[in-house]
Amino acid sequence: MTAPLCALCGRRIATYVCQDCGRVICSNCFDSTHWSCSECRSKANLSAPMGPSVMPAFSLINWLFFGAVAIIFVGVILETLGSLSNINMNGVSGGAVILIGPIPIVLGAGQNSFALVILAVFLTIFVLLFFLFLRNRTTQ
Repeated sequence: MTAPLCALCGRRIATYVCQDCGRVICSNCFDSTHWSCSECRSKANLSAPMGPSVMPAFSLINWLFFGAVAIIFVGVILETLGSLSNINMNGVSGGAVILIGPIPIVLGAGQNSFALVILAVFLTIFVLLFFLFLRNRTTQ
């Protein structure tokens, strides 16, 4: 049994299959970036590279995400330092929401914990809705 020859040039052994037309083609007639033959590539006029290189390197959502992480990090450090100074005076009071996938974990301790947990839940919902709104806006 002999190996099939390229359907385009007919000179080399075909080692690939074009995902657009289904022809067997050799490595010289194959575009590995788009998994298509050179003929389908020229018909589709796909001269510009597709994928992440077309998108901007750092979009507004990325900057907002990293800004939010930085603000949360600074807030946690300030909250920790503030609660350490109040341990002997008023006791510790705090609340938090930890999201692991779709599962929220709500924590609270102290006399003001209920209000702080409610605030944390509302802030978490607001941030998630804001992120989804911006994400849907940039994909359209």
